[in-house]
Amino acid sequence: MLPHRHSESQPAGVRPAEGGRRGPARVHRNDWTGLHPPDPGCWTPRLSVSTVVTALGGERLDLTLAALSVQTYPAHLLDVLVIAADGVALPEDPGESVRVERVPAGTGAAAACALGTRLAGGDILCLLDAGMIVDPFYAETHARWHHMRPDCVTLADVLSAREVPADAADTAVMALSGGMADALGGDGACADRDALLDATGDLAGADDRACRAFTRSACAVRTALFRAAAGDGPLGEAELADRLWTAGALFLPDRDAPAWSTGEAGTALPAADADRTRPPRVRAVVDIGGADYDMVRGCVDRLLDAGEPDIGVDLVADWEGERVSEEALLELRLVQAAYLADARVRFVPDPPRTGFPSPYLLQLPVAWGLSPDTLGLLTDRAERAHAGVVELVPESAPTPGAGVRLWRTRALARALRERCQGERLADAVAEVYGRYRIQAGEGTLVDLTDPEACHYRSEPLRTGVGAAEQDAYGDEDDGEQSADARPRRQREGDGPVVGPGRDEFDEGDDGEQSADAESGDGRIRALFAAARASAARAARACGAACAAPLRFMR
Repeated sequence: MLPHRHSESQPAGVRPAEGGRRGPARVHRNDWTGLHPPDPGCWTPRLSVSTVVTALGGERLDLTLAALSVQTYPAHLLDVLVIAADGVALPEDPGESVRVERVPAGTGAAAACALGTRLAGGDILCLLDAGMIVDPFYAETHARWHHMRPDCVTLADVLSAREVPADAADTAVMALSGGMADALGGDGACADRDALLDATGDLAGADDRACRAFTRSACAVRTALFRAAAGDGPLGEAELADRLWTAGALFLPDRDAPAWSTGEAGTALPAADADRTRPPRVRAVVDIGGADYDMVRGCVDRLLDAGEPDIGVDLVADWEGERVSEEALLELRLVQAAYLADARVRFVPDPPRTGFPSPYLLQLPVAWGLSPDTLGLLTDRAERAHAGVVELVPESAPTPGAGVRLWRTRALARALRERCQGERLADAVAEVYGRYRIQAGEGTLVDLTDPEACHYRSEPLRTGVGAAEQDAYGDEDDGEQSADARPRRQREGDGPVVGPGRDEFDEGDDGEQSADAESGDGRIRALFAAARASAARAARACGAACAAPLRFMR
């Protein structure tokens, strides 16, 4: 091992927070340039690092292990886990700190990486593909950032090796002599990736394009963040990048952490994952506790018919009926019966803390109905302004504090981790990502405390529901429906999306409850049938309230 110099100085980039709590220095969006980590060799590491190396065939695993054997990171804090496919040859002496797990031949890179990250025991995960050669300071250079902030995703400077060492022993000698950069060369392995880094100041000025610079073949991330964002299942490289980004990670390329590719590993931008099931773009949350059936339908049907078709809706209420009256429980059962067939709707007991894994979280009071284009305009304004929260401010509200907010999940997750005691969440989000306010024009929102406004019904989606149940909710008489009520659209395969990592980001239940709409004793069933028939007659008798044109003001 190379000698390691120790210092008792605190890592840079740590700020004293209000109330005496220490916290990481706040970073605006992805601008990491204000962070100043210690130089390699001039600080004292305390977190353990597990380097997960995937070797699936054809790569020079011996070169990678030789480079890892001479790392400056303290040996008692560094271990190496090799996920090797059956048939991949291992070095005769891989090293005392090297553990090998075999997987069947033909195992994909995503599955191998998922297995390695599940088995790793370190505080920091350092991911490498076999065939990558790293310099002696590689693990330490990555780890210094993760000691400063727990939400970093550090990306190595991936280069192409000009000449590949013939013997693994030559790699160790080269590393110890300090001549690795001169011997291996310094040309970038991926021209598109290098162009993206150059255009965005090494991602400091990047928006969602930062995901495209991610490479699983040479990166590092805190274990807790990785597991919260990615879960235990295999993820394609592009999906993994998206989920880490949405979870609020700081994407940080470090030119002082070179990794030389001896083959094709790590030389391309992440490709779109085939057959990937994407979460809804917007996760809307509506607390319907205490609201009657017609108000809920007036709110939710407008939401599902909004200009943003890629949406999921969480209806928050006491679905078990433990804290509500019998009449209120009946209203909830009616709501469940109306939306059980719609895979976009989930029934949850508590609101999620963020929209993860969806990029946006919409907080909508049940007393407001959105006009058709409002949601699309909110998301468009959030994208154009790169805002962490967009607030739709009405001139007057039907209930106190009944505002509409669209949160960027990435900004919200970071603010929840960093806000100080007593600090308003919206203020924390504004500091890390920015805030945008819109004055609601006439017709932008519909006040559902007006009984006439609650008669809106969308053209129903009744996949797998019998004709008798359709008729019970007035589904056959389309002629009475407002021209503004557009058909619901559903992406094929779109179902309740439960993101891994809800332990960190979403404190509520996963919402996949399907309580029987007609369960309970005979009296409840009788009440249910009578109320359902009444709702059907009301739905057929009343047309939808026509929304006035939108008028937005800065």
